[in-house]
Order: sequence, then C-alpha cells, then structure tokens
Amino acid sequence: MKLGNLSINQIVMKNSSFDEFITFTKKLNIQNIEIRNDIKTNLVRENEPQKIKDICDNHSIKILTINALQKFNIWNEQRENELIELCSFANKASIWAVVLVPLNDGSFPKEEDQINLLRSSLKNISVILNDFNIIGLVEPLGFTQSTLRKKSIAIKVIEEIKSTNIKLLHDTFHHKLAGENNFYFDKTGLVHISGVSDYYTKSELTDDYRTIIEKNDLIENINQIEKFLNNGYNEFFSFEPFSEKFINNVDKFNLTQKTFDFILSNLPK
Repeated sequence: MKLGNLSINQIVMKNSSFDEFITFTKKLNIQNIEIRNDIKTNLVRENEPQKIKDICDNHSIKILTINALQKFNIWNEQRENELIELCSFANKASIWAVVLVPLNDGSFPKEEDQINLLRSSLKNISVILNDFNIIGLVEPLGFTQSTLRKKSIAIKVIEEIKSTNIKLLHDTFHHKLAGENNFYFDKTGLVHISGVSDYYTKSELTDDYRTIIEKNDLIENINQIEKFLNNGYNEFFSFEPFSEKFINNVDKFNLTQKTFDFILSNLPK
C-alpha cells in the first residue's frame, strides 16, 4: 500500500473553496481527489470544467470522480439530463468516473423490483457513459431503507447487460452495514473508506458516525483494504468521512494525516 493509492473526497472540505481543498490535499501529499455536486462549492453548477482541469494539472492532482448522480436507479428524463450534465463536465475536466447513488427512502423493498429498476436505469446509463467515454461507479448503500443494498444484485445486472463502462464502488462503511460478505475485486473501480469508533457498536449507524480510521474501528477498514490488496486490486482508496464533528474540527488536517499514517503503517508496503 502506497500513498499514491490514497484519495480524498471533497466532503472533507465541504464548506471550503476548491482552492482551499487543493491546498489541503497538497499539504497531505495526496495526488487524487473526488469532487461533489451536493455541497456548498458545487463545481458542476459553477460549470467551469477547463478552469478546474487547469488548477488540478498545475498541482499534479487527478480528479477520480464526481459524486454523484443521485437516485440513479429511478430512470426518467430528469435523471437523463442530470447524467448528461455530469458526463459533459467530467469529459471536459478529464474526470475518470461518475458515482451512481441509489434512491434511499425505503421504497421498493422487494428484490425483484430493485433488480428491474436497476436493469432499466443501467441500460440507459451505459449508453450515455459510452457517448462521453466516462466510467460509471455503482455504489450500493447499506442502509435498510436503500433500494440497492447488495453488491451482488448490482453485479448480476451489470453482467446481464454486458456493460464494460460500469463498475462497483465498494464503500467499507456500507459493506459493513449491509452485512454482505462478498467482495468483487476485479469488478471494483474505487473503494470509499471511513471509520466508526467501536464505542457505537450498539448504535444504528448513519453517515454522521463516519470519521477517522484508527485502532478501535468498527468498520474493520484495514481488514477490508488488505483483502483488496491481496486480491489484485491496484486502484484507489478514497477517504470519505461525513461526520459533521470531524468536518468542522479545527484539527482536521492532523486527524486526516493520522488516518493515512495509520492505514499505511498497518498494511504491507
């Protein structure tokens, strides 16, 4: 495991400017980032992809993804237009992929319905991704109300439609929540990492519990990362903590550095 395998999601700096996010990233010697379209600094809405590309090129930083096309599995004209906008931006800014996040409201609890929704959306999504030469990353959410909890369902549909431009996004937090033991190393394009203290073992976990990764990690990030490394995965692990307490912490830089140091020191070089 090398520093070059690590990435930072813009959620870490969701209340800051893009320049501040880049400075934060460079100070950590990280060369890979993900940007978001659901925070205050919404680069997609600002619609200056060439400017963003130039800033990143000047700092030798690579943008891996845009987070995200929300409710991607509820396909309609609005979703189509949203994806075209994201793919157009990604293409112009040399961004590799768009993250695809499912509806998360408790509707469609039957697996059969979830598969049908997924099949319909991914067929259409694959065509648009191909038009822009962009990769789509399906991110199952482990919450009980999610309309796509299981990676196995996503893999089944991706293989069924024979898509070559759609991969999995494995999130260590959601993997733990879903209670799904299967890993799909060769089908995974990106791994999201974040920790939860084992103090919250008996709590109903939400995004706001997601913070730094350290020894008392309920999510078992080191174990999950090691499995990927031992099975031929050589892509990126992106730090995505949602905890407001962490995001607003004045010592956030040192806490992030501590997380990366912990990961690197507990994995084979």
